[in-house]
Amino acid sequence: MPDPPTFEVEAEATVFGFNPTPLHAVITPRSHSWRVGGAARTIGVSIILAPVVAIFPPHAVWPIGALLTGGVLARKRYVERFTLETVKGSCPKCGDALTTQSTMLRTPHELPCDGCHHASILRLPDGTLEANAAD
Repeated sequence: MPDPPTFEVEAEATVFGFNPTPLHAVITPRSHSWRVGGAARTIGVSIILAPVVAIFPPHAVWPIGALLTGGVLARKRYVERFTLETVKGSCPKCGDALTTQSTMLRTPHELPCDGCHHASILRLPDGTLEANAAD
């Protein structure tokens, strides 16, 4: 089943002590099958990679590291219910444009400002994520 299409939402960026500024965010909901498939591929690659890296001394450290890294990355993929694709708006403190890479949407989600080096908090309207969930 393909993922639902991305949706756009008007949100705001907040920094304590400053007036919130409007933002335009593009968010992609992720389906259960996308998350499980990605986690399974990551675990599979780490299981295949573990015996390969075991040939390098110290022999026990590298496969353990490969399996632990695979587990951490698989968990990260599995818990990603939404992906924040882009954000367009300005920093509430300095007015510079806020930029972001495509990343897992967290609650609350910090938006670092390259101008003043403060982190704004992305505030979505109530019920936005629940109304657009893929599951």
